[in-house]
Order: sequence, then structure tokens, then C-alpha cells
Amino acid sequence: MKNTKKILFSLFAISLLSLTGCTKDEDFELYSVKKTIFHEEFTNSQDGTILDTPLWANVAQTGTKKWSEQVYSDNGYAEFTSYQSGQAVNVGWLISPPIDMNKQDGEKLVFQSAQNFLKLADNSLELMVSTDYDGTNFSTSSWEKLNAIVPTPETEKYLFINSGEIDLSQYSGTLYFAFRVRGSGTNTNLTGTYQIDNIRIFY
Repeated sequence: MKNTKKILFSLFAISLLSLTGCTKDEDFELYSVKKTIFHEEFTNSQDGTILDTPLWANVAQTGTKKWSEQVYSDNGYAEFTSYQSGQAVNVGWLISPPIDMNKQDGEKLVFQSAQNFLKLADNSLELMVSTDYDGTNFSTSSWEKLNAIVPTPETEKYLFINSGEIDLSQYSGTLYFAFRVRGSGTNTNLTGTYQIDNIRIFY
């Protein structure tokens, strides 16, 4: 009977976590039953400022546009847009603090993301990971793209959606993950906005 109850609860929790919605923090409360090794909710964001969350790296790879801190209804989140940059290409990276992957097994990453005025898939948001980034030498590090559910032009504006569980269990040593956005400040089809919040790594 105990095993049956556990299975039913697990199925119920998974079904709830697969739903999307305008509420964000509430959607992720069930992850508290897991053992969390990293979380970021950008709770100390200052609206409209360049993102400087401790231990995160905010990198303008192409152009000068960087990720910003935003606050709406007392909720902080990270945002990137090429809008009004005046530059033909903008590529911005938001790189996590280091994660020790040797202390546990079965790690999974989840986050939530939203879009605004996204028109083309070329205006992309990607999840990247590296195990040879040393926290400084970004351009000489190896980065791998991982599959995650992110907004499309058809996704409702400002609707935060769940990424799904991204398996990190194959990695060892020190891991960094990053969000990379590509856009343009001169091509009006590529000036969309991406928002990130409620990041968790658990096992």
C-alpha cells in the first residue's frame, strides 16, 4: 500500500509540474521535496539595471547589450533584449556560479522562461553547459547546447513556461550552465525579449 501511494503521489507531482501558467514560484513549490543543490530566483533584482547577481557572469559576446534585472509585481527575474541596441548583432550570455557535480548523483536542472515580442526563431534562447570554463576565460571554453523547452513566437507574451527536467547526471567535476540569447538591434524581427526565473538543480 505504501508503494502504491508513493507511485500515485509521484505521478500527481509530475503532472502538476508539466503545466505552464502565469504564476511562477507556485508552479515550482513541489521541487522542495527534492534535494536542491542550487537555486536562483533573482529576488534582489533592481528594476531596469544591468544584472550583477553575485557569482553570475553577465557577458556581452557580440555587441554591448547585457542581461538586465527586472521586477514586476514584486518578483525579480533576468531579462535580455536587443531592442534599441543600435547594433546589428547582439549575443548575450548569463553564466551560472560553479556547480560541484561530484557530491551527488542524478542531477537535474529546471528553469522557467518567457518571451515578449518574439517574431522569429533566429532570435533564440539556448541553454549551454561547460566543464572546462574556469570562471574567467569564457571565449576559450567548450560549451555544449542542451535541449530545453523555451518560448517560441507562438507562446503567449509574458507567460512563463517550464523548461522540463534537463538531465545533468552525465557530468562530473565543476559544471557551469549558461543562457545564451541571440538578437539584433537593427532588424526589427530580432528585437524580442527573453526572461528567466526560478532556476533549480536538484537530485
